[in-house]
Amino acid sequence: MNNFIHQHQEFLPISINITDKKILIVGGGNAALTKVRSLHRFNVSITVIGIKIDPAFLEIDNIHIIHKSYDPSDLEGFFMVYACTDNKHTNEIIREHCHARSILVSLADNPRLSDFISPAIYKEGDMTVAVGSNGKNVKQSVMVRNNIKKNSGQDLEDGRGSEDNPDRIRVHLAKNPEKSNRNNKQKVIIAGFGPGDPGLMTLKTNQFLLEADVIFHDALLDAKFLEQYPARKIPVGKRCGQPHIRQNEINRLLVSAALRGEKVVRLKGGDPLIFGRAGEEIQHLTNNNIEVEIVPGITSVFAAAAQFRIPLTHRETGSSVAFCVGHNISNRSLPEADTLVFYMGASHQCEISKALIDQGWNRKTPVALISNVSNPNSKAVISQLDKLCKDQLLPDTPLLIIAGEVVKKMPEISGNIIQQEKRKMPLAI
Repeated sequence: MNNFIHQHQEFLPISINITDKKILIVGGGNAALTKVRSLHRFNVSITVIGIKIDPAFLEIDNIHIIHKSYDPSDLEGFFMVYACTDNKHTNEIIREHCHARSILVSLADNPRLSDFISPAIYKEGDMTVAVGSNGKNVKQSVMVRNNIKKNSGQDLEDGRGSEDNPDRIRVHLAKNPEKSNRNNKQKVIIAGFGPGDPGLMTLKTNQFLLEADVIFHDALLDAKFLEQYPARKIPVGKRCGQPHIRQNEINRLLVSAALRGEKVVRLKGGDPLIFGRAGEEIQHLTNNNIEVEIVPGITSVFAAAAQFRIPLTHRETGSSVAFCVGHNISNRSLPEADTLVFYMGASHQCEISKALIDQGWNRKTPVALISNVSNPNSKAVISQLDKLCKDQLLPDTPLLIIAGEVVKKMPEISGNIIQQEKRKMPLAI
């Protein structure tokens, strides 16, 4: 009989009065943090118990945090309990203790053993939308919730969507101040994801992604990795020769989302301030009186140098390094530096070669062509300047080109070689 129930588990969607009720969350990691953020929207007393507590909990107001290991006596007086430890056996023990005291309990890692589950919630004033999947497809529930949230921003006066008109949003928010940002701030986070390997993303960027309502992200980012964040994701990346959203449209979307009161993250590959057009977005947001915070990221050349052990400077062969865009070289002079790095130069290798040789660089200057930096399929081709016009040595994109004598300091170089990084990159934080 019990097996039948577990195999055909169903949850009745109901609304429970939790006003002034006490809710306990056991655990201090990411699962517990997600529950707290969801519950914090309601008038409820929240207590968190755990040995290791994520520092992000300290940024949430009006919750009780107790640093200790779980004990059955901790359950006394609580209306509901969330078992969110990283130990499955511990969560099941908490469930037994709760049942002995007739307390409703939810296990973060096992919906089938839970008395209730938390749906994906969108709350706006007294209106609450909850989307559930009987605990079987959380990602789909979040996606449906996000679609509802995305399409709910309607101008109440004329029935038309306000997302495409920042001026109309301002008028609407002025007349309806309760719909302005819950933190009373209109702000956009412009953050760097790093060169591709999610393990190189900063903890600060990760924290902002966890808190975001909407993420506008570049192409070439790990879309599967981004699925773990509850925010809705809007791709706004640009790829050479492919359809893309124009920069002025991206600017408009950022302003509109910020004015609606959403927590906005503009996620860029590499570092946002290096060839990422962040300057244009900062200027546009500032002109619209929206606060901007920048979170740096690891730019691709630093990751490439580390991955293939190429010193960008060396006291014997290179005391300076400069970053350049790899296209339209003939329209501008190149900087004078011992090492030059060219971004986005895949289809301009010959142009780069000719420009450097015309500027006086030795034809035999070593160059490294590196594609898909920090990813498992990353490759490095070591050649020399005058050969860039003879053959397309590495057609893969995105491509980074490093030119300078420092390339000779790369270990184990013997002629023109191709190296491929085969170790598996970490895909989670």
